[in-house]
Amino acid sequence: MKKIISMILCAIFVSFNLSVCSLAQEGDVVSVEHLQLPKKLYKKTPTDIINSTSDTVEIVSYNTLPVSFAQDFNSKYAKVGDEVVFILNECLKTREGTEVLPAGTKFVAEICDINKPKAFNRSGKVYLNFKYLELPDGTQHSIDAKLFNQKDFLSRGKLNALGKGLGSTLGGMAIGTGAGCGIGIAAGSVIIGGFAIGMPIGFAIGATAGLVTPGLYYKAKAGDKINIQLLDKVVIDK
Repeated sequence: MKKIISMILCAIFVSFNLSVCSLAQEGDVVSVEHLQLPKKLYKKTPTDIINSTSDTVEIVSYNTLPVSFAQDFNSKYAKVGDEVVFILNECLKTREGTEVLPAGTKFVAEICDINKPKAFNRSGKVYLNFKYLELPDGTQHSIDAKLFNQKDFLSRGKLNALGKGLGSTLGGMAIGTGAGCGIGIAAGSVIIGGFAIGMPIGFAIGATAGLVTPGLYYKAKAGDKINIQLLDKVVIDK
C-alpha cells in the first residue's frame, strides 16, 4: 500500500514539474505586479495588474495610462485622418519596481470624427482612434484603446463655453449693461435710475447673449495630460 501511494505521489510530482517547465517555456505569468499610478487615477482605474515574466511585461486589458499631448492641438485646424501624438513624459513602472514602458514612449491616435462648435454653448468634439504605441527605439505595438473619460471624446465643458460667451460677446456684460442703461434712460430713470435699472437688465442681456453663442473648439498645449484605457492587452519585451 505504501509503495502504491509513493508511486502516485511521485507521478504527481513529475507531472507538476513538467507543467511548470512547460509554462516557463511558453512565457506564461511568473509574477503579478501592480502599475504605479497617480493617486486620483488609481482610485478610478478598473485594474492595475501587470503580468511580468523573465522576458516580457503584459499590460492587461482595462489598465489606464496617464499620457500627455506631444504637441499643441486645436480642433479648429484639425481634420479627420490627422494623427495626434501623446507621450509618456516619465517612465511607467510597477509598484514592485519593474519598468513597463520607458519615458518617451509615444501613443499615436487618428482623428476619426470632428464636430464643430454649435450654438447654445455646444462645444466641438474630437473622436480619436488609437492605433499603436512606439517605444523610443522605434519598436511599434498595435493597441486598442480609448479616452478614459465619461464621454469618450475630447471637448471643452459647457461652463467653459458659457464663460467664453459672457466674456467675449461684444464685451458680454459690458455691452449688455450699456443697453440696459439706455433702456433705463428711455424709461425716465435718467442717471440714478439708469444705473439702478440698467445694470440688472444689462447683465441679463449679456448673459442671454452668452448662452446663445457657439461653444468652443478643443484646444490643448504640449504637456497637457489625459488618460487612456487599454481595451486589449499589450505585451512588451523586456
